Amino acid sequence: MSIVDETILSPAAPVPGRLVVFMIARTCANLEASETVEVRTLKSAPSYPQVIPKQKVIRLDRSEIDGREVRTLVKAYLPDIVVVEAATELEDVLGTGTLDLKRRLLASCRTVLREFACEPDFDEEYSVSCISGYRGDPEVYLSLYGERIAAFLKNEDVPLDEEEVRLTLGASIKYGKDDITIVDWDGAFIFDADGDFQGDIELFEIANLQLLRSRILDDELDRRLEKTLSRLRSPRGLPLLRQREVRQILKEIIEIRTQSILDSEAVEQGIKLIGDWYSARLYALISRKFHLEEWATGIREKLQTLEDVYTMASENFSISYRATLEFVILAGWFILLLLYVAEFLFLR
Repeated sequence: MSIVDETILSPAAPVPGRLVVFMIARTCANLEASETVEVRTLKSAPSYPQVIPKQKVIRLDRSEIDGREVRTLVKAYLPDIVVVEAATELEDVLGTGTLDLKRRLLASCRTVLREFACEPDFDEEYSVSCISGYRGDPEVYLSLYGERIAAFLKNEDVPLDEEEVRLTLGASIKYGKDDITIVDWDGAFIFDADGDFQGDIELFEIANLQLLRSRILDDELDRRLEKTLSRLRSPRGLPLLRQREVRQILKEIIEIRTQSILDSEAVEQGIKLIGDWYSARLYALISRKFHLEEWATGIREKLQTLEDVYTMASENFSISYRATLEFVILAGWFILLLLYVAEFLFLR
């Protein structure tokens, strides 16, 4: 096994690096962007100009938190998604105060999101620890600091079970001999001797964007489905008087289905990384950790439910219309019969 560095002698030695946290949320504000962020990476990967959504820079701020310089970059996925990314350098990424610092950075990011009137109930947060400047195979770090890395990724101060540590560190990917990326639900560790982090961070942001879209769409489908079912179950009024309401329900269902299909396609087709390239394999790993396919499956099932509701509403409208028409015909025949009887009695 390669020796990472002579300074790495024990699990108690500090691990210097950069801590990057970001939050993503949807806003109703008008996002004005100044330039496109061009992500440059040393790892070979294909170009996806029509697949990977482009980030737009809004502003760059510098501040201090706990005496540390913090660089806060505000970006956007136009037209309505805000990304707030805060980064700072640490003498020891796995230090005892890093979790508290991460919470303060996230609180700072949330403050920026409020400036853009982002939806408070829907946001995604993530942290990435970036380690560089070493020599040799970074798996030495895992043998020395594996338990601490796993606990940090889980936001835990207590030691984790060996099996949990193994599973956490097992969700990793290597590209070169001197790099490795570990992916978890709330955060990731990127080891890259050359400091080539930005491309990976962008993929983490895109995956969180897809998760945010899935959550928002899933909630909208729940609310719209509940509203539609409630209106369909309402027994108010005669069929003739409910025709306009039923027509409105049908119109709403068609709009819901159309918009839902478009949103679902955006979630599923927003990024298609094809092949065995590093970026494709990393995004596939992130997707599994984020359960994006399960979210997509749930959305498809709710779309199918809306399809059933649409069919039920159509049948309900057809039955109501036929029943109303039959009532009108019978009423007409009854009136004609009365007129015929009245005429017969009058002439007699």
